[in-house]
Amino acid sequence: MKIVLYVNSFLPDAIGGREIVVHYLADAMRRMGHKVRVLGPAGWRSRNKSSFSYPVHRWPTLGGRLEFQVNTIRLLMDIMLFGCDIIHAHNTTPTGYVAAKLKKFFRYPLVITPHGADIHMIPEINHGLRLDPKKDAQVRYAVKHADALTAISDSVRTSLLEVGAPPERIYSIPNGIDINRFTKSISMDIYHRLGIEKNARIILNVGNYHPRKGQDILIRSMPEILRHEPNARLVIVGRGTEILKPLVTELGIEKQVCLPGLIKYKFSLPNEGSNEDSTDWLAGIYQQASVYVSAGVNQGSEGLSLALLDAMAAGVPLIGTAISGNTDIIKNGVTGRLVPPGDSGSLAKAIPALFNSPELSKEISRNVQNEAQKYSWDAIAQQYCRLYKEIIGVINSDSVYSNK
Repeated sequence: MKIVLYVNSFLPDAIGGREIVVHYLADAMRRMGHKVRVLGPAGWRSRNKSSFSYPVHRWPTLGGRLEFQVNTIRLLMDIMLFGCDIIHAHNTTPTGYVAAKLKKFFRYPLVITPHGADIHMIPEINHGLRLDPKKDAQVRYAVKHADALTAISDSVRTSLLEVGAPPERIYSIPNGIDINRFTKSISMDIYHRLGIEKNARIILNVGNYHPRKGQDILIRSMPEILRHEPNARLVIVGRGTEILKPLVTELGIEKQVCLPGLIKYKFSLPNEGSNEDSTDWLAGIYQQASVYVSAGVNQGSEGLSLALLDAMAAGVPLIGTAISGNTDIIKNGVTGRLVPPGDSGSLAKAIPALFNSPELSKEISRNVQNEAQKYSWDAIAQQYCRLYKEIIGVINSDSVYSNK
């Protein structure tokens, strides 16, 4: 199949969950023998030498001016020049909306995968594109005209239904894991890199700062955790987490909380000739962690956390708040523990309890690694390709939709 993965941002300029998902899907689909390309990111001049294992088409932009018109022309030109059997847009707007509008003139199959903020709406923390009425209308248009919609979690499915998605057009396909990255042997001094003691028991959280992620609540749980486990050290990795430093200082736990900021994972860009350190420090930190905590505070705070899946691959016991995204992954007492959202006291009890149960921790570690196998990128890509073939067949036969 000729597959277009349609995005509005991509590696290496943007490194987030959506970009990483698209990268791994494209690579897996290429290895399966499909003609897959990533279309839509900026960087026509600055990134034209970046090299991946699959083509990345970066058409010129007008610096953000006439965005819809420019994006429509870019998509149209690419389809006319290179063809496609299916377009897979990786958000409802802008890419899903642009592709849906263009469907009035071209009857290509369209699959849309929301990734969180483009479909969820949490007014109390001002989260979600749909808070803007214009964006909300675009989301609803895209959802209405897509041939299929995929939900990476139960909360994404719920939000799709809220904007009028027909239930029979929603397919549940989760995000995936680069299992080899987190299971191969990594020889590096993680403790020296983080500036913490070698006997530390690392409590890990990975994610760019946002109030919805509950990182401040996790920090507030630390004084009580330290009372039970003095060797506990909280490591929060992500862009913007320096905003948490005043809270750490206020609680007097500067030596027990490490905020290293963003630790990039260097994707293979062989033509760039970068001299940057290519050591996968983040994978090393996962491997040394004693527990991974996903502390989102609201339903819709997470789509399906890639960091949570990465922790599974590394065999790290999980603790998460009982919200969708976490509950999709964490089976209480089997792959980890679930606690009420927004409650630092519950975190302060659950984490030491896991530390004090070494046999249970070992059992959970084995369970999460076994569970992780279901989420390999090859397995996820196969699910998407089966969906593509079904949708192409439906359109070619002009029959009704089915969701098998």
